[in-house]
Amino acid sequence: MSRIPYPSDDELSDEAREILSKVPPLNVMRMFAGAPSSFRPLLDLGRSILLESELDNRLREIAILAVARAAGSEYERFQHEAIARSMAIPEAEIEALAAGRYEDLDDEAALIASFADEVARDGSATEKHVAAALELLGRRQTTELVVCCAYYSAVARIIATTGIELEDSSPIAGMTADDAPVLPGD
Repeated sequence: MSRIPYPSDDELSDEAREILSKVPPLNVMRMFAGAPSSFRPLLDLGRSILLESELDNRLREIAILAVARAAGSEYERFQHEAIARSMAIPEAEIEALAAGRYEDLDDEAALIASFADEVARDGSATEKHVAAALELLGRRQTTELVVCCAYYSAVARIIATTGIELEDSSPIAGMTADDAPVLPGD
């Protein structure tokens, strides 16, 4: 059971109910809805990371899985492993990320995983990793990587503190950008 109760439908604003009707039925979304002034901004930032960023999708998911591992977020790991599988990221890479065996990844993936791990654990990537990311990705995508790592680190802390429960299956597995909901006001 969650440590903070999920809001009931009657406790939600009309806008929050409408948004929840358009997003995947995830406990994390329901918990976010319990913070009305933050609900939409949290979703908008997550959506921008997942759907509008120039950062390569594979590298984004590698970063999120490294953050999930570093933060000890079973919830993020479960949901984003499903996304990684739907993107045909090899099972060996997913297993290496879950175990923190970044040396088993190709150089690009190992860099991104190490970068994300540092951001999640220490609040910042080392100068060496920032320089390597800039060389690999350029300024914009490196900045997007930082935002991605910081956002999913924050979400992991929200999940842990509120006690969000893991769903039995992932309703987001196999979703593509074409499946993204159009939220009220978009």
